[in-house]
Amino acid sequence: MEAVRGTTGDRAGSWCEVSVPRRRPVIDIVIPARNEERTVAVNVVAALGCACTREVIVVDDGSSDRTGDEARAAGAKVVRLESAAGSKAHALAAGVRSSDADAFFFLDADCTGLTSTHLDEICEPFLAGRCTMSLGAFDYGWFWNPLVLRWPPLTGERIVPRWVFESIPTHKLQGYTIEVRINEIIAEGRLSTEVRTMPGVYHRTKRDKLGRIPGLRATWAMYKDLFGMLKPGDVRWRTYWFYLRALRVNR
Repeated sequence: MEAVRGTTGDRAGSWCEVSVPRRRPVIDIVIPARNEERTVAVNVVAALGCACTREVIVVDDGSSDRTGDEARAAGAKVVRLESAAGSKAHALAAGVRSSDADAFFFLDADCTGLTSTHLDEICEPFLAGRCTMSLGAFDYGWFWNPLVLRWPPLTGERIVPRWVFESIPTHKLQGYTIEVRINEIIAEGRLSTEVRTMPGVYHRTKRDKLGRIPGLRATWAMYKDLFGMLKPGDVRWRTYWFYLRALRVNR
């Protein structure tokens, strides 16, 4: 129900409660990508097949390979950033700035096994109004999946309203910590989240991309940044409790 000014009874211009259809939000897909020429195209194709979204935007975050060319050939709009080190947070921000959509479906470019059906299923609870953030988690198998669905979510596959992303202070838009910053806005606002496993979906790890030793070093650097957010004065520990209280796990 929505309050609108109408002409009911004998009081023209009075406020009344009438049923107004909820406008379906426009959702654009944003894929940050840095040196992901091997997988970006197949994920763009899956994204283009999503029935619930309008446009697919790939942000080429200073790639030295053919990531941008592969994404463009697959049908994506490509935004190029000239970045020496790259930053996932800055790439997502560039994608958001390039669009006027009401909400954004963020996807990783290194997914394997991703289909448009997976994406439609993630969109459904968001469009139905059951949650403010809808997440898709990788498939880790029957033992780990129930646990992963309740852990603090680091997945890059998520839909959020535009205002959620734009509520993140500019100085907090840093690298791989961006998912935690989104979680923080959702949890501290006591907003609802729905999460589901994406059957058969995984990703190319940093070891796959860089080799064993460089990959381990890159993974360590990422988790060092993430755990560094737990220091006093940054992300409150109780934020996770707020997240769990408003979480719905879709089996």
